[in-house]
Amino acid sequence: MAVCADSLSVLVVDEDPEILSFFARVLDINGIRALLARNQDEAIGIAKRSYVPIDLVLTDVSIKPDAGTSDLNSGPLLVRRLRELRPEVRALYMSAYSDAEVIRIELMDRGFETTSKSSDNQGLLESIRSAAAAPLVRRAGSTPTQ
Repeated sequence: MAVCADSLSVLVVDEDPEILSFFARVLDINGIRALLARNQDEAIGIAKRSYVPIDLVLTDVSIKPDAGTSDLNSGPLLVRRLRELRPEVRALYMSAYSDAEVIRIELMDRGFETTSKSSDNQGLLESIRSAAAAPLVRRAGSTPTQ
């Protein structure tokens, strides 16, 4: 199902308030609703409380552990948790690292969509629209990869 830009809602998760502010401005200017979370707990809370559909989660590849936990909280783990609440959500992972680093951690090999935090606005918007429109791919015994 294709998603129109003017009805698109993106949950952006990053611990850096400047990055959240940047994404909020870029998305808003382009008619995309931005829901902002600084960590996994906030993102899960938004998914639980919001009546707004969440078409896409744009999250950092690695997220610092939430307060009071010792678990490594990564972007893929967050997406798995979100999909327990919203199975239809797609994911786009961002990283400040080069594509080589993202490949090293095997995200791209596992079928995940990725983008760089340093992408230009147009490239970022194209990545968001592409990931939001991508079909969910389910592998046996796993959650969808897009």
